[in-house]
Formats: sequence, C-alpha cells, structure tokens
Amino acid sequence: MSAFHRSAAALFVGLALSTGYSVAITVSVLMPALALRAESRRAAYVSALSYHAGALWPLIPGAKNFFGPGVSPFAAFGLWAVAALLLALPWPLVWSRNARRSLWRAPIGLALTVIPPLGIIGWASPLTAAGFLFPATGWCGLLFCALLTGALAIWPKRATVAAICIAGVANLMHPPEPSVPADWKAISTHFGSIAHGAPDPLVEYQTAEEIQREALSARASVIVFPETVVPYWTASTDIFWQQTLAKLKASGKTVLIGARIPASAPVPGPVYDFSAELATLRSASLVPSTRSPEAEKWSPTYFNGVVIRGGQAGIFQQRIPVPVAMWNPLRPHSAPLRLAGPGVIPIAGKRGAILICYEQLILWPVLTSMLRQPEILIGVANDYWAADTTIPRFQSAAVESWARLFGIPYVLAVNT
Repeated sequence: MSAFHRSAAALFVGLALSTGYSVAITVSVLMPALALRAESRRAAYVSALSYHAGALWPLIPGAKNFFGPGVSPFAAFGLWAVAALLLALPWPLVWSRNARRSLWRAPIGLALTVIPPLGIIGWASPLTAAGFLFPATGWCGLLFCALLTGALAIWPKRATVAAICIAGVANLMHPPEPSVPADWKAISTHFGSIAHGAPDPLVEYQTAEEIQREALSARASVIVFPETVVPYWTASTDIFWQQTLAKLKASGKTVLIGARIPASAPVPGPVYDFSAELATLRSASLVPSTRSPEAEKWSPTYFNGVVIRGGQAGIFQQRIPVPVAMWNPLRPHSAPLRLAGPGVIPIAGKRGAILICYEQLILWPVLTSMLRQPEILIGVANDYWAADTTIPRFQSAAVESWARLFGIPYVLAVNT
C-alpha cells in the first residue's frame, strides 16, 4: 500500500469513528497499524494526522457554536488543526522499521494519547472500541484491544480474522447488560442555550421551576439532570430551592444537577424578593461593568460540576473542563484542571463514577474512575452547542462502550 493510499485509509477510518456509530467506532482499531506499517517516521505521522483530522472534524462546527457566532472561522479551524497535529505526535516516535515491534509499540503510542498532557485533548482513541468488541472483560479487554492494534500491524489478515472471531464470541457470551437500578432516573431536557446564551433571569427562573417540578414528581429516589441546567449555583440558589430541597429530603430523594459553582461567592443575606435572587443566580449580575463593593466580593473563577441535594448533599467537580473554552491556563479566572480529582462519589449507597460532558470523549477521567471500581456510570452533558454535529452521538456511544466493557449500568442526562 502506498503512502497516499495509507493516509487515505487512515482518513476514512477517522471519518468513520466521527460518525459516533458503535460499528464505525470499532473500525478505529486499524489506525495504529496504518501508522506503524508506514515506510518512514514522516509517513507514520502523516497517516496518524490523517486519522485525527478525519476523527476531529466535528470540532470545527462545534467550536463555532460553543464560542458563539462572533468567533472567527480561523479560530475553529485552528483548534481542529492543533488538536490533530498534537495527537499524531506519538506515532512517529513509536514507529520502527522492524514491524514485529509493533505489538508493544502500538500500546505505548495509545498510552501517550491517554496520559496527560496529550490525554487532556485525547479524543478519538481506538481504545474506545474495547467495550463494543470485548464486553464485560474489564481491564483484560482493554489490554487485549491495545495489543490487537499492534497485532494488526504485524499479521493484518490473521489478526483481523482472530479479532472478529474473539469479538463475536465475546458478544455472544456477553451476559445481559446490567439494568439501571429501578429507583434511579436520568432526565434529559430541552432547555436550549440555558448556559451558552446571553443571561436571561426569567428563562433561568422558569427552568429552575421546571427542574423542581420534575424532581418532585419523579418516582425515582435518585434523579439526574444534565450539565449546567442551572448556570450558577450559589448559596443563594440553595435558599431559593429551600422548600423543594426540604420536600426531596423528606421523601428520601436525591437530585444531581449540573451547574457551575463559583470558587468563592458572597454570603447571601436575607432574601426579601425574587428579583434580588435572580440577580444572584448569574455572574453577569454579580460582575457588572461598573465595579461595585458587592462585585469586589465575587470571584469569577468557577468549577463546572454536579450539585447533589436532597437525601444527601455535596458537590462533584469536573476534572478536565473543555480546554481553551473553560480551562485556560493563560486566563486567571477559568475552570481549574483537576487531573488527580476524585472520579467516584457515593450516591444512595452506590459508588457512582460521574463523567461531565467533555470527559466522556477522553480516556483519562474514565480509566482513573474505573480504578475505583464504580457500581454505576453517570453521564451528564449540555450538548446544545453541538446539536448540529455528531459529537452527542459519539459521547453517548463512548459512555455505553465503557459501561459495557466494565459490566456496569449507566445513566445519561443530556440537555439539547
């Protein structure tokens, strides 16, 4: 196969993965072989670059939507290009003229895209296919998937036949997928740009009222809502929700609600009217263009997380926010990167691994959570910004794949 045809094949494999369909995701295991069977390090890099260029193309419209209509098209293309260029770097490093070394070099190349710093942007890893190929095999299945990518570079035909046979048997023998506990419920919403558009206190009030009605009427004891359906959760928000939270606690219900949590917020005083409360719900109201004494108390630094209220109370913080858009080391006030943060939290007597939106696309938060042996996987996302892309489908497929691989149930709540 010529260098051109190999790069074209890698591009096709990347485009297949980007569709987000489970069958197409399994094809991604071919990528390391296409890079490692190249004639030179340069050709290996071009093949890997072609794959990531095809796999990451949804970043272009996604970035445009996420940052808003004012963002330059060049910025969207720039993010896509930089991500593809960086993620292709490990493959010329692990390339060797001796193809038989691919059996251990391919897993190393994959590991380099999983472990930070590249793991922070490590979309489109072929290891995402492990759950669809080898369900309920856990860490052994993940290791076998990594070794398979190397075997395909050494013995392409035999490894392909063996992989199809083993995957077929694994899926046929796969026990029924664990069912979600009957008293758990994920509620997807259609609140639109609740966290991405201009501040609108009235819309936020109506949204909060709807969430409270849904939580109170649900028969489940654990109710999961999507990411950032409450744009900012402050101490004042707890006051506004006080009656609802008391009813939830009395009925033994626990709600998980995606929200931004200010790193430091002014302690609320007595609440006399709801207009003041609405002002507190948005940082835009707390940080006016003309600085006031109240505004001086406010830090715009925030955590993207999940607020837990009702039967138990707590906050789960996202570990890897979206680079540039949310976590930006060049900006003093942004969501922090917490690579070593906890990924599992006890909820209603179960160990729950929470993946917040972007974390569903990369492997580091998934695998570090699985080390803690969670009993249920909880996914929350706000995909309004990605509605016209394949990103939501890929997110959903990735969550399903990891749940299948480790044999645990999952719930997924998404706002569109």
